Amino acid sequence: MIVSPGSETFSWKHYVTPAYWPTWLGFGFFWLLTRLPFPVVMAVGRGLGSVMHRCLRSRRHVTLANLNIAFPDATQSARNELAQQSFRHLGMATAETAWSWYRSAEHMAEMQFEGVEHLEKALAQGKGVILLQAHFTVLELCAAVVGPRWPISAVYDPPKNPLFADYLHSQRSRHLQQLIDNRGTREMVRCLRRGEIVWFSPDQSVSTNHGGVVTEYFNHPALTSSGTARIVKMTGATLIPFVPTRHDNGARYTFRFGEPLSLQSDDVMQATQQVNDTLEAHVRSQPEQYLWAHKRFKPPSAEHANPYS
Repeated sequence: MIVSPGSETFSWKHYVTPAYWPTWLGFGFFWLLTRLPFPVVMAVGRGLGSVMHRCLRSRRHVTLANLNIAFPDATQSARNELAQQSFRHLGMATAETAWSWYRSAEHMAEMQFEGVEHLEKALAQGKGVILLQAHFTVLELCAAVVGPRWPISAVYDPPKNPLFADYLHSQRSRHLQQLIDNRGTREMVRCLRRGEIVWFSPDQSVSTNHGGVVTEYFNHPALTSSGTARIVKMTGATLIPFVPTRHDNGARYTFRFGEPLSLQSDDVMQATQQVNDTLEAHVRSQPEQYLWAHKRFKPPSAEHANPYS
């Protein structure tokens, strides 16, 4: 009873062995879940998030380690509560993903756009736009809501599960012009030089072998992609900060485009730090909606302690 993805490139026949059956069952659960009204789906998502918080011990450990670094002055009780909220939002993100796959985003909730004039003005300049967003849990929904309205290509890291990676690519391709591997700098530059939008979230750990540089994030050393600064320097593209927000457990959503961010230095390290500072400010404004389960603070070198050990 799985509906077909929008892209013709997906072929279910490649994934019929028993190794993929659990993933297919997950897709089936998604489809069945979205037969319910959207508020009920989101309630199930919050419940799922609470279950993940209890059962996914390693992810809970990573989340608390990140929160200890990001909010050292908060009480442990406050950090524990923030971790629980984060998992509930992660559960709602799972529900939103299911809905965006098998139902229309138009039938979800109220959608509001703010600062569209900043994006339109930047596009009119013809040098392309980098849509700069932190990894908020609303991220997957953004493809279905924002993608159909503007020519957007998204930078992403393909999942390790081949079936999930292929299916996710197919579903996202329904709404986006192109999906670009996060190491595909040349393709990002091509899109920008065509005057298009590249949607980029450079707030995850990137090794030095793949262009990562040591900067600070939440006053802690963190390996960060230098790609944003380098690509802006190469193309003259406009940096537009983008903050999606889930209100009242999914009763309303706001998608805010900020004023253009002008990098204050030609030095890649300083410019990358400015990008980090911008994303950090966005996260501090709604920390419960951030993806804290990712190992953002992997030690840059052997001299730094591993906060996840």
